[in-house]
Amino acid sequence: MAIVVPLITIVIALVFASMITVGGPSHGQVRGLVGSSFYRVVSFFPYVIPAIVIAILWSMIYAPNGLLNGALGFLGINTNDFAWLGDQRTAMGATIFVIVWSMVGFYMVLFIAAIKGIPAETLEAARIDGAGRYRTVISILLPQMRDNVQTAYIYLGIMALDAFVYMAGLNASGGPNNSTLVMSQYLFRTAFEKGQFGLASAMGVVLAVLTLVFAGLVIGVFRLVGGKDEGGRS
Repeated sequence: MAIVVPLITIVIALVFASMITVGGPSHGQVRGLVGSSFYRVVSFFPYVIPAIVIAILWSMIYAPNGLLNGALGFLGINTNDFAWLGDQRTAMGATIFVIVWSMVGFYMVLFIAAIKGIPAETLEAARIDGAGRYRTVISILLPQMRDNVQTAYIYLGIMALDAFVYMAGLNASGGPNNSTLVMSQYLFRTAFEKGQFGLASAMGVVLAVLTLVFAGLVIGVFRLVGGKDEGGRS
């Protein structure tokens, strides 16, 4: 989860941020899609809802008699009251979707702010040189947003490592065969259900160390991939 959730969230956020800022007409001034402000508000809305509320709402949507199966049945797809969170094949995927859906709006706004900080002259020069939207994003936007993407990946990875609220609301039991059980959830069980507070404390220390190691690895990978800036900063 610490790899998949940040990767999916950042890719989707970058795509939407690019469309909203530079995805407009290929002629004239560089601008985003029509109605970009509306898209921003709609995509950011899930982030302002408390995580536990989101988890409970989606657990109801995923229920065998929930909205998802009802919508699929309306479209002619018979799911036989499928339990999306009760099947090992779909439990983790359904959980990841909820986390990504709730977080992507915030990081899209973050990336939009980063893109707005890039001088318009740079984007205009790229267009004059014949760079299309895809080339502009890959060659102009991403290199100048490296620090923003790095920070987002670290924050999202830490959140995925400690996704207790989402897991507790979606599948408090840990899912079928513990397929959605995360370390923070197991720590809670160890402390408050089994009463093994010493072991739970040790698990908390391990989780903190894993978080630091994860952050260090991400910073190291980004430095390795990004190289050095002109000013010599790695």
